[in-house]
Amino acid sequence: MSMLDLFKTPAARVPRQTEGAPEILDLPDPDEVVIPLEYPGQILFMPLVQAGDTVARNQLIGRSELGNCVHASIGGTVSEIRTIWTARGYHVPAVVIRKGDVPDLSPAEAMAQCGLESASATRLELLRASGVISPWTTPGRDHGETDVSDYPQIRHVVIQGVNEEPTIHNFELLLKERAEDILDGLRHLPEIVPQATLWLTVPRRMANWAREYFEGAAHVVGLSADYRNRIRQMMVPRVTGIPMSNTRAFRDYGVAVLSVESFLNAMDGLQGRPVIRKTVTLSGEGLERSITVRAALGSTIKTLLESQGLNADDFGRVVMGGPMRGMAQYSDETPLSKFQHGVYLMKSEDLPSEVNLTCINCGRCTRACPINLQVHLIGRYVEHDLLGDAVTFHPEACHECGLCAFVCPSHRPLVQLVKMAKKYGS
Repeated sequence: MSMLDLFKTPAARVPRQTEGAPEILDLPDPDEVVIPLEYPGQILFMPLVQAGDTVARNQLIGRSELGNCVHASIGGTVSEIRTIWTARGYHVPAVVIRKGDVPDLSPAEAMAQCGLESASATRLELLRASGVISPWTTPGRDHGETDVSDYPQIRHVVIQGVNEEPTIHNFELLLKERAEDILDGLRHLPEIVPQATLWLTVPRRMANWAREYFEGAAHVVGLSADYRNRIRQMMVPRVTGIPMSNTRAFRDYGVAVLSVESFLNAMDGLQGRPVIRKTVTLSGEGLERSITVRAALGSTIKTLLESQGLNADDFGRVVMGGPMRGMAQYSDETPLSKFQHGVYLMKSEDLPSEVNLTCINCGRCTRACPINLQVHLIGRYVEHDLLGDAVTFHPEACHECGLCAFVCPSHRPLVQLVKMAKKYGS
């Protein structure tokens, strides 16, 4: 950070949206996948296979107590089931599959493994069996596995066609690539949530095209490239016109929020097609422009980078996600799951020489915070083990958007400190 940067407003220092490759590149199946049995770290799935088993693509390999399922993304042999660290830092079991010559299961065969027939199964049964935990009943921070009967009626569905991170483009590319499927899904969505108003957010530069293409199917909202305007917890109340507490889930207000990719997965799931592939944008150093690829779930960071001739050892830091909300990875063996949208690469010379320095009370973190949390005080109380005092500043309201840490001249791990207050404070 230069001296000139210190005089800029925090919002002006946030990376602007970058340009990316215009199409999604489909990657071939890797030699091995590592599929975490978790959603995301808070629900564990019971493995239904063991080492030595032969599995087919689309085959059921794990299931939770309520019937949410995980499927094999490639055909081959289960080499082992071991615990791994996920991109989000959870220690969970995972099924490791080595690629082999095994015929794929059809969608009908995959659903039959779950004891279902597409013609007679309920929508919720199909979503759970296909690996989609119902997006209109579990939006917001709460990803716990609960029954849906007590949830309020959905009045608004917000579909995100814009990724929050300024370097990730998979949602907007899916908007173009699968526009017809999205339109068809929007036309059928009222059959599932008949009382709901449907909203579709798109990049502002695509707004005119989207309004014409999706006319009558959803209300199209164009979003600027400003990161703060894309933060989900700030965007949803603005789009729906519903004031919302920062500490409550969207569903408490009768609002469902899902990405365009999750929406497409849900529509595919209703046809009995399991979720086995994921789009992810590679960006940062070493790339002339960001590239979005579609890969088998369980592909490692190493596999993704090698597809573009890159090696993690050539970079100072590899981040799963983007520059604002991503998490640095200690290993390129971290697998891709349903919840990662990008890989961000940083050069060694761009990393700060010193981190976690003493707070200098400059106030930049609080000025950058979209909801004006006293971030510096929360962080200082946590690092001095005064969690009881930290929670009086309401860390539970934090969006974890990363703006505070991004603008901190002392490079303090403010998001991590706030997360500690949220998790361990009483």
